[in-house]
Amino acid sequence: MLLFTDRAMAAGTRLAAGDFDDVARLCVALDGLPLALELAAARTRMLSPAQIADRIGDRFRLLTTGDRTAPARQRTLLATVEWSHDLLTAKERVLLRRLSVFAGHFDLDLVEQVCADERLLPREEVLDLLGGLVDKSLLLADGGRYRLLETIKEFAGRLLRKEDEHVWFRDRHLQVVCEMEERCFEAGLAAPRASWQERRRYFVRSRNLVDDCRVAVDWAVESGNALLGLRLAYVASAMLAVHGEIAEGVDWFERLLLLDLTGVPPEVVALCKGALAYGMEARDDLAGCERVVAEALKEQEKVPHSLGKGVTLNVAGVLLLRTGQFDRAERHFDEVVATTRQHDDTFNRVIAHSCLAVLAGVKGQLRLAQRHAGEALAVAKENGHPWHVAMATSQLAAVAEWRGDTEAAVTHYRAAAAIFDELDNRVEMERCLVMVAKVAIARGDHVTARCLLAECLALAQSTGQRLGMARVLRVLSRLADVEDDIQGSVLASAAAVALAEEMGEPVASGRIEQVLARARDRLGEGRTALQWSRGRELDPVEIARLILDGRREQGPLPVPAVAEVPHPVLTAREQEIAGLLTRGLSNRAIADELVISPATVARHIANIMEKLGFTSRSQIALWAVEHNLGSA
Repeated sequence: MLLFTDRAMAAGTRLAAGDFDDVARLCVALDGLPLALELAAARTRMLSPAQIADRIGDRFRLLTTGDRTAPARQRTLLATVEWSHDLLTAKERVLLRRLSVFAGHFDLDLVEQVCADERLLPREEVLDLLGGLVDKSLLLADGGRYRLLETIKEFAGRLLRKEDEHVWFRDRHLQVVCEMEERCFEAGLAAPRASWQERRRYFVRSRNLVDDCRVAVDWAVESGNALLGLRLAYVASAMLAVHGEIAEGVDWFERLLLLDLTGVPPEVVALCKGALAYGMEARDDLAGCERVVAEALKEQEKVPHSLGKGVTLNVAGVLLLRTGQFDRAERHFDEVVATTRQHDDTFNRVIAHSCLAVLAGVKGQLRLAQRHAGEALAVAKENGHPWHVAMATSQLAAVAEWRGDTEAAVTHYRAAAAIFDELDNRVEMERCLVMVAKVAIARGDHVTARCLLAECLALAQSTGQRLGMARVLRVLSRLADVEDDIQGSVLASAAAVALAEEMGEPVASGRIEQVLARARDRLGEGRTALQWSRGRELDPVEIARLILDGRREQGPLPVPAVAEVPHPVLTAREQEIAGLLTRGLSNRAIADELVISPATVARHIANIMEKLGFTSRSQIALWAVEHNLGSA
């Protein structure tokens, strides 16, 4: 940063405070290379740091200098790198250009499998050649792993294309990474019984391959290699899911399944659709999940049972559970338990028993819930993977909470959270800690609850999962309620309901009606409707922070200006919709109630705003209450 600033000033440029984020971007992109930074700083006579950073992809053309007094090798970044390259032996040059196919860090084993051949680069010579590149400062070494600077990588990639080796080695890289991930999947995840000590090294290996998996999938899409791409995405996404990382796998499958699938075995496509459905459910796309899982189940009918087929069956059951179809879900999971027991699929049997525990709890059958949760933990320990142990332990915690044993519930939730933390699974860690916060509120320990919920909010934001955010808001509503912040409680409840409706989940109305009843007593009908509408419109994160910071609104609620317009100015349908807005309904919910399309609802709301001179749904809701068009 200092070098760039100094050289920019020497070029006659005075940087502003707002430039330094872009300068930092440049420093990272240029690997901190002094010559590269000096050349970039010289460009500030014509371009801002932001413009230089945006153009840095073609660094070798951009970073040149007209200083003819400098040695030839220092006049451009390209000349400097070429000069270093010319000092290499022939075999070092071959290895350097082939290393450009790797995404980031790589180890000796990966280099030997991808880069070695019998003609130019024998495997037994690779280690010494790597050492030579390190000694010449063209390769970084760190604890048995290596990395090319981005500048050197771009240069080496150009050479690979120039030698017409690019396609062959990208294909080779895809093949090797796919085979490595498949071995990690089989030994680390799919094995029905193995200790964590036995599994762990495969998860570490898989974690180290993540960046290479990304570029390999990109190449599979670019080159149209659907078979290898789907095979890789299937195993790599499963390994990532243990860490709570779901979205990337969904993206992979959606891109790969659009390719020409001719020649791809139908069972591979079917299992990948099941994995896609898993990802869609986990990221709260229930409508997409319902469509894809139906296709996957049909296409997997003739496929022998496997871990992947068991996952598809469980996803179908979870979808039934989340959409409130409890009786169907129970019958479905009973069948999954029988199937997974028959095929010794401990992985999916844990999940099925855990879901049956949830269903029993929903029905108030606590002994049955305890039995299923206990069975889930026993099978999880038999399986040996800590992810399963944590999932089953968190279910035991839920059962303890239902029984009123808060001490056992907190103990189990914290034990599960600790395991998820070790696995770096922020999604499940947040779920457990939210429940600990809920118990803390019930015990009157508001300080602990507030600290935990602040942590959970950060976790939910980092994962981007709407279900996690909705959990945080529901418990924050409880905290606001017991702290006599009725406005905050209504805001948080409304935001949580809005998120649930976005996901297509049923909304449990019991506690919400209690909150709204207390709010009507305290605030009145119109003010409660206004606050509910505001909760649906405001940023959920802002609502959460409002309650966590204790920034409750004092005095009367700010009321948006409401025009004195008689309601006959609206059509009968518009009055009907205005009345429904007092209940805080979404466009979809209003459409369902009136049997019209959401687009039609949106058009009516736009007409209402235009006629009344309003700019928000909150104003319409308050106006409707004052004109007796509906009730909150």
